Amino acid sequence: MSHLNRRAMLGALAVAPWMAPYSRAQGNWPSRTIRLVVPYPAGGAPDIFTRTLGEQLAIGLKAIVIVDAKPGASGLLGMRAVSQGPADGHTFAYTSSGQVTLTAMNPKFDLLKELKPVVRLSASPFVLLVRADSPYKTVRDLVKAVQAQPGQLSYGTAGPGSPAHMAVAYLEEAIKDFNALHVPFKGAVESINAMLGGQIVFTIAVLGAAAPHIKGGKLRALGVTPAKRVALFPDVPTIAEATGTDYAYESWGGFTVHADTPDEVIAQAAKAFVTAAQSDSVGKYLANTGGRLALMPSPAEFGKALAREVELERRVVKRLGITQS
Repeated sequence: MSHLNRRAMLGALAVAPWMAPYSRAQGNWPSRTIRLVVPYPAGGAPDIFTRTLGEQLAIGLKAIVIVDAKPGASGLLGMRAVSQGPADGHTFAYTSSGQVTLTAMNPKFDLLKELKPVVRLSASPFVLLVRADSPYKTVRDLVKAVQAQPGQLSYGTAGPGSPAHMAVAYLEEAIKDFNALHVPFKGAVESINAMLGGQIVFTIAVLGAAAPHIKGGKLRALGVTPAKRVALFPDVPTIAEATGTDYAYESWGGFTVHADTPDEVIAQAAKAFVTAAQSDSVGKYLANTGGRLALMPSPAEFGKALAREVELERRVVKRLGITQS
């Protein structure tokens, strides 16, 4: 899609600023440049979403907005860039369900203590992918091959505990004797590139990153992860349909901020993020990538949801034996 291609070009830049053609908003916040840190590689779906949002945030706040992609260590480097940076109320971390898993896996990182919740904005489906020339035509084909060669067929993710890794981990839990070889990368873009290059057999990737390759005929979509089919690819079955299980998985995205940030600043920021997320531009991006708005606009509500998810994910990580390498 042309919209995504244009965004992808922007996403290839490590830092991209926007400034609305107006004077700054009244009040004490924002009083300087707003920085949105994405703990994933530039050009990936979280980065492109944040850049799309950042354009609208700049317009709404009449301020400069910079997006800074800082990948590495399953998202830890980007999160620490915010949690250990200045508590100036102007630096925010793009936060997804991947950081909940990171907290569950890594005793040296605690999302609930190091950062404060601001707002939850979106939900993203994932898709099970193979190369277009792969012998596997359906989910069942791939499942049978993995079962026949336990621990040998490789799959790529954005690292241990990343949403893609958890999506496969839940698949391994749902399907008997499904045991594949995990190959971690820095992000979904690298994982997809590795599959295009024949270095791995399959991946479960966020649909937004995979859509151009599916439409371009380079990758084959075997199944989508939500409980219902995705409008962007209505002919692709859900994994639950294809396997006869109750499998369902989606990732979410939102923002957190330094733990010492004043609550009144967080409240202002949450309103600004929600307004930007409800813009036509962000709505069009989500539609083009199979995502959807999943607003949790109250910082307090988001915080309670995060606490519940961390508790659940700790149990899941322990049960599945997932550790950060």
